[in-house]
Order: sequence, then structure tokens, then C-alpha cells
Amino acid sequence: MVLPLAFLLSAPVSAQEPELESRNWYLALENDRPNIIEQEFIKGANPNAVDSKGNPSLMLAIRNKSWKVVDTLLANRQTNVNIENEARETPMMYLALMGETARLRDLQARGGQVNRVGWSPLHYAASKGHEETVRYLLSQKAIVNAPAPDGTSPLMMAALSGKRAVVDVLLAAGADPSMQNAQGLSPADWARSANHEQLASYLDQAVARKAAAAPAAAGTYSGGAVETYGVPERVEQPDLNRVQTVTVEPEPAPAADSSSSKPASSSSTSRYFDLDRFDKPVQP
Repeated sequence: MVLPLAFLLSAPVSAQEPELESRNWYLALENDRPNIIEQEFIKGANPNAVDSKGNPSLMLAIRNKSWKVVDTLLANRQTNVNIENEARETPMMYLALMGETARLRDLQARGGQVNRVGWSPLHYAASKGHEETVRYLLSQKAIVNAPAPDGTSPLMMAALSGKRAVVDVLLAAGADPSMQNAQGLSPADWARSANHEQLASYLDQAVARKAAAAPAAAGTYSGGAVETYGVPERVEQPDLNRVQTVTVEPEPAPAADSSSSKPASSSSTSRYFDLDRFDKPVQP
């Protein structure tokens, strides 16, 4: 199972050169040479150029921590701060994953989006246990229970990271500990998948507290009066003679799979679980 492991960000990311861009451009992205970027701008270089693998220039510079080049690209009004790579990741997501809160704030001021459909900066920050970044994103109205394409929540990613402090921040912001993804996995399951047993038990207790705190006013239907949020309401007994019975054949249950109790691997349609691709240079 391939999970989002820690970056080895000291390793440079080698860009693959597109036919229409200067090789100097990509050397500058890798080696933090803003003067070369400025020279290429004079020649008409596109700040949103992507390499042959679909990696935008801004995101290549971020991955290489070429911060002077990042600033030079952002100074160009034509730079798309929400550009996506082929995995639908954005510069905001890269910065969140790296815990670069100050740069994330600066990019947001230039139009970077905190919320988006699918994986979000909050998912990425939570997956690495970056408490400061998570707090900042929540302060900017990041959706705490935002579902990824497979239903995975930021709390599940925090559980995977094993960082109790980040889990607590998300719970305090309204994260749902009983939420499950498309595989039927809860935050506690994610914690257990990474051998964070104490955190898993803590999340199980959070689920129990949530269930115990469910409004008693919801009542239980017994064919008579029902209390709904403290307001008595008469519920009529249904006339069973007028109810048509429709038989629906259940779909056959899927075959038992010993891996079903574990989070998705890199075979998932989401590229998220292959984030360890950042741990080594991109091969040509």
C-alpha cells in the first residue's frame, strides 16, 4: 500500500522539456535562477508552461523550493495561481502538503483557492500533520468535512498522519469522526492502517460521544405522537392496505477481500496515494 509519506524535498525534481520552451527555463526552475526566468519573459516565455509530463512551471519551482523563481513567476500577471497538473493538484495543495503556511497565505492573497471539488489543500495539510497550516486553512473557511472523490475526509488524513493535535483541531472545527469513505472506512480505520492504535481508540470514543449526544428530541416512531426538537407533532398511522409492495432483488454481495479493511492503495483513481512520487527525482 502506497501512502503519502514524507517528502525528501532536498532531492531536485528534474523537468521534462517541452518542444516549445527553452531548456534554460527548466534549469532555472530547478536551480532557483530568477534572472534567467526574467530573461525568458523578455523573449516571450509563457509563465504557465508545462513540461512533457504536465507539470506546470509554478509547481515545479515549488517542489524544488526555488522560492525566488516562485516569486518571479507570481509577479507575472499572466501566471495562473490555480493551475493544475495532470493529477489535478494545485500550487495551494503543494504548499499545504509542505506546511508552507506563510507562502500559502501569500498565494491565497493572489487568488489561490482554499476550497475546491475533490482533494483540497486541507486534505493535504492534514495528511502530513501540519497543525499551523490546518488552523490557517480552517480560519479561511476551508470545508472541514470536504469529501475527496472517494469520500475521504481531512480527518481521515489527519488520522493517517497520527497527529493527535491535528485531529483535535479538526474535531473542534466540526469534523465528523463517524464519516466513512466509499470503502466504508472511518477515521479510526485510517489510524489503525498506520498502526496508530491509541489514536484509533480515541476516534472510536469520539464516535461514541457523537452518538450519545444525538438529539433525543428526534424521538422514536411508535405510531403515536412524536417529539421533534421539542415540538409535539401528530404522526398518523399509515394505512398498510394502500401500500404497494415492491420486491427488489438485492445485488450479490462482493467477494470477501482481505484488503477491504485498509485504505486504498496507489491503484486508486486518485493520484493522492502516490504522493511518494515526490520522494525521488522524476525520471525522464
